[in-house]
Amino acid sequence: MTCYKNQYVTVEIDSELQALVQTWHGFAKGESYRQAWDESLKIAREHRLTHWLINQSELKGVNYEDWQWVNDNWKPRFEQEITENFTAIVLANNIFDEMAGRITSRKVNGQAQKSATGYFADKKRAEAWLKSLAQPVI
Repeated sequence: MTCYKNQYVTVEIDSELQALVQTWHGFAKGESYRQAWDESLKIAREHRLTHWLINQSELKGVNYEDWQWVNDNWKPRFEQEITENFTAIVLANNIFDEMAGRITSRKVNGQAQKSATGYFADKKRAEAWLKSLAQPVI
């Protein structure tokens, strides 16, 4: 089910994975990039989603100031609101984005009560990993 979309991202809920799925493309920047993260957090909170699949395979890059905003502004709110989280990241074929992703997840995982981040070259492996972590819906 698609919950949010702009020029850089489509945000969906995958009921089989019990996950919020972000599919990024292009060179993301500015208010639209930041709003996508805020909307994703809102959706995850409202639907009580702790599993995230972030597909960056079509992402060309992110503006540095916006990447910094995610780390300094968004991540602390994410850590506070979703203390148990499992994130699968499908990486773009860009070593700099991979390094940025790993740094970002280290910051998140340092504060979360229970969290894990996995990095994958393709979406199928990321989905399989999230499925292995999914808890039954009560």
